[in-house]
Amino acid sequence: MLYYCGLRKGELLNLDWDDLDLGKDTLTVRTSKNKTGRIVPIHPKVKELLDTYLSQRLPLKNRALFIGEKGNRMCKASFTNMMNTYLKISGLKKKGYSAHSLRHSFATRLIEKNVNLFLVQRLLGHKSLDTTKIYVHFTYNDDLKAVELL
Repeated sequence: MLYYCGLRKGELLNLDWDDLDLGKDTLTVRTSKNKTGRIVPIHPKVKELLDTYLSQRLPLKNRALFIGEKGNRMCKASFTNMMNTYLKISGLKKKGYSAHSLRHSFATRLIEKNVNLFLVQRLLGHKSLDTTKIYVHFTYNDDLKAVELL
């Protein structure tokens, strides 16, 4: 969900099961880093995983979508430890990757696919377009393509 929905770690962990509308393929981020909410489309791969997760997670005794070992909402520290474990196993931790790298990749891939920057801003929940511009990375191939347009 960090990659396919572009969520921040805190947004992911604050999701409640009733923030999901699997009929409309959306999720609602009620509170974000900048104190605003937004509706985010759910990618088909995420929906498939959520369907499986929710079927195993039922009955939902806790409103939190993601719970820790004690049955309470998963905290940021537990999530970070879990992510770091998987990043170490995959060899990505040494390369400086983190949970936020997935959100960064979400934004970067959309921009690479020429998605309108204002739409990327909205999907990420940024107040300022300047914040979204951080995710714009140009390569030599981009330079070549630009020159070829002449």
